[in-house]
Amino acid sequence: MPHKRSELLVSPEELAVQLSDPSLVILDCTSAVVPSSNKPGFAVASGRQAFLDGHIPGAQFIDLQEDISVPTEALLFTLPPVEFFAAAMKRFRIGHGSRVVLYSTGQPGWAARVWLMLRGFGFDNAAILDGGFSGWKQAGLPVEQGEASPCPVPAQEFDWRLREGIFVSTSDVEATKSASLVNALDQSAFRGEAAISYGRPGRIPGSINIPTSTLVDKATGRYLKQNELERLFDEAGLQEDSEIIAYCGAGVAASNVVFARILAGSDAPASVYDGSLLEWASNPDRPLVTG
Repeated sequence: MPHKRSELLVSPEELAVQLSDPSLVILDCTSAVVPSSNKPGFAVASGRQAFLDGHIPGAQFIDLQEDISVPTEALLFTLPPVEFFAAAMKRFRIGHGSRVVLYSTGQPGWAARVWLMLRGFGFDNAAILDGGFSGWKQAGLPVEQGEASPCPVPAQEFDWRLREGIFVSTSDVEATKSASLVNALDQSAFRGEAAISYGRPGRIPGSINIPTSTLVDKATGRYLKQNELERLFDEAGLQEDSEIIAYCGAGVAASNVVFARILAGSDAPASVYDGSLLEWASNPDRPLVTG
């Protein structure tokens, strides 16, 4: 059974036959997080060197932290002003008429975060490569090394504007009475037992747990099938019309939960708490639950 929003995914084989399309923009979104040596939470490791070592032909590397976020001293991947995002998209040749395909190496949350940011600023013609770069290589498709070749096709103007409700703030989380809070971290972090913390261990009271890793097949890295996603959400206590606010450490894994909800066809409001636990845990007056 195909996903209800199957247009949001593209297979390696489908992408391979589209590489010559001048409207196509492929972005390698890979980054990684590692324990910070001098403050709670994470430090960011760029995926640029891995990109140089090998990427899909014609792809460009986009650095979530450096290119399209405005991080503060205590937070990562913070949503930028619309003018900042629009300027970045122009550099990456994304505008009216573009078709964007996003991928990452390892967990697809990096691609999902960029996908959700595009959606949050009004751009809907984007898809995620199912299986990511590993799936591309497993399919025996060509790999390019070095910097991406400059493309002579400039971006057409696009009316970038922030859509309300896709990324939400701490005050929105505190005020909500209708949304289910979804923690996208693994079970050990959900229980407050993870080695990496965000200042304080635990979860926001009332949260349910849908680890981002459970949304994809472990063997292939591809998203679960439609019926499997439906069963996963149902077992977590969510119905198709359930409103959610997803969060994690810094908003990446949470973006993958929101993407999977939309992929499975839910039209209910689905938001990411942009500051996530790095922001929530920074204030000792905000409660966290362990166990």
